[in-house]
Order: sequence, then structure tokens, then C-alpha cells
Amino acid sequence: MSGLDRFKKFFDNRNTKIGLLVIAVLIAAVVVGYFLFSKQNIDLNGNNDSKATGNKVARLLDGFLVDRGSENIYPVAVMVENLSTIRPQSGLDQAGVVYEALAEGGITRFLAIYSTNEAIAEIGPVRSARDYYLDWVSEYNALYTHCGGSPSALKLIKEYNLLNLDQIGGDHPYFWRDSSRATASEHTLFTSSELLTYARRDKGIPEEGNFKSWLFKEEVSLAERPTETKKITIDYSTFSYKVEYQYDRNNNQYLRFNGGEPHLDFKTQKQLTVKNVIVQYVKTRLADTSRLSMEAIGEGGALVFQDGEMINATWKKENREARTIFYNSTGEEIKLNSGPTWIEVVPTDRSVEYD
Repeated sequence: MSGLDRFKKFFDNRNTKIGLLVIAVLIAAVVVGYFLFSKQNIDLNGNNDSKATGNKVARLLDGFLVDRGSENIYPVAVMVENLSTIRPQSGLDQAGVVYEALAEGGITRFLAIYSTNEAIAEIGPVRSARDYYLDWVSEYNALYTHCGGSPSALKLIKEYNLLNLDQIGGDHPYFWRDSSRATASEHTLFTSSELLTYARRDKGIPEEGNFKSWLFKEEVSLAERPTETKKITIDYSTFSYKVEYQYDRNNNQYLRFNGGEPHLDFKTQKQLTVKNVIVQYVKTRLADTSRLSMEAIGEGGALVFQDGEMINATWKKENREARTIFYNSTGEEIKLNSGPTWIEVVPTDRSVEYD
């Protein structure tokens, strides 16, 4: 029998045909399962419309496409000051989410959330903790990074059992003071992504985070973006703390201004840009003679700015550890553009202009 005849006889054999059919079915199941599982990973993170490309997946914090395995780095929340005389700050340009809220005396302060393994050489100046910021820290179960705090905030940090990195409280190895800054010592404290990584390791913090992701979407095309550009203006207190965002149609982003000047990053000297601006109206009162109290748990009004448009919205936060979700007028969660989101926490009696 020739080699060709043996080859034909092999494939004419009934058992051989069944075996090959089983192998083909198994291969097809593996291929289909791979694609379904990949899609499920994105859907479970809430990034239903964010496309994964190749080895890139959507980061839970901001929807930005990153290498697979880097999408859920344990989040760190850093208190960064905004005293007008110490600007520009360092590292705000690399935060996935930034909260801005009033502290004392009409001065605002930032809570910058990071979930990245990218190098950030300098973050700060780092400042002290306040009570109401803890409600936002708790949403991410983040490592709260600060320098001391109000007595009530320090008490609540222990009561809530928050993961905590306090320069005054014994965690000084993860910070440094930059004596070259021409300002008082309390405005010279900084940290970095490298030191924060060491802190997570030394404190036995897990590699991955545990928080609910917002929903993210694809950006609208240039043709769909409005040609009439409008400016967002937030009046927190004095002119030094006036916040403005100007829409950049070509790049579908917002340029940030503070105190009438472009808000820059200290290291890069580039203006801060934002993909989503959210104004969250919160009931605010004096807790004592100088410090504020804000009701960040519950619900209230909001404005969401993206793609050059404004969406009238509401916010809801069921409890301290629940994520604050923003809804449109029909009750659907608003999908955000991938990239940095800045949340401007505004007292209900303050004005916001959009013109």
C-alpha cells in the first residue's frame, strides 16, 4: 500500500473522523471563550463602551487604556494644598480623579486619587486631613496620604480604620521637604509614586484595589463637538480661588485656570487638562468657629461637563463606603470620557456660570 493510500485510509476511518471533530469543537470553544472572557472583564469593570486594544484594557479609576495587569493598581489618595502663593503644585496632572473643596478661610484643597505604576517624581505640597474628605477616600478604600489633620479628622481615621500614611504620625520616611521652595516649611512637603509604592509594600497593602468603577464611553467625534466654546466659572471665595475651565474642541478637553491664570504643573510647566468636569453641590456649614462640615453622603444636584456640553445631573452616595454616582435626568448613570475627572465640590449657596 502506498503512502497516499494509507493517508486516505486514515481519514476514512470512522474513529479518526470523530476524534478530529472533537478536537475541532474544543479549539472553537477555547477561542470563543477567550473573547467572551476578555469582554466580560471589561464589562465587569463598568467600562462597557471602552474598547480594549491588544494587550490594553481600561483602568478602573479613569477608563484610560493601560497594559493588562495595570488596570487596578491599589489607589492612593493624597491631600494637596492650593494656597495661592504656593502654586504651581506637582503631580496633579497625573491623577485620575481630583476633588477640590473648600477648607478654611476660603482656601480650597485637593484630594488627588492615583491608581498607576507609572513614575511620578513629585506629588504635593502635601497637607493635612479634614473630616469630609474621608467620605471620598472611603469610596476607593484608598491609602490616605496626608500631614496631620484636624483633631476630629484624625479621630475619624482611626474610627473608620482607614489605611493611613501620615507624615506627622510616624510615616516620615515616605515624604521629604524641599528646602529650595521659597516658602514656609509647612508648604514644602512632598511624596512620589516610588515612595508610595514602598509604603504600600511595607504596610502589607494588596496589589489590587477594591472599589466600584464608574462607567466610561467612547469620545464623540470632532464633527459632533460644539463649535461654540463656553467657559465654566466657579466662584469659591476670592478671586485667587476662582476656578475656570475653557473647552478645547480639537482635543475634547478642558483647560484649567485658577486665580485668573493657567493652572500649571510645577515639573512640566504645562497647563492642567481635564476630560470631565463635575460640579457637585453639597450642603456646607461651619462645624466650629473655623472648620467646615460637608454632607457628602446622601444626594444632591450636580452639573457634568464633557464633550463641550453640560448635563444637568444628580449625585447619590448611599453610605460612607459607597461610590458617588452621577445620574442624568432619566435616572441613568452618566458615562464619562476616559481620562482625568475633576470634581468641584461646591456649597449650594455658591454660583457656577457656564457661558
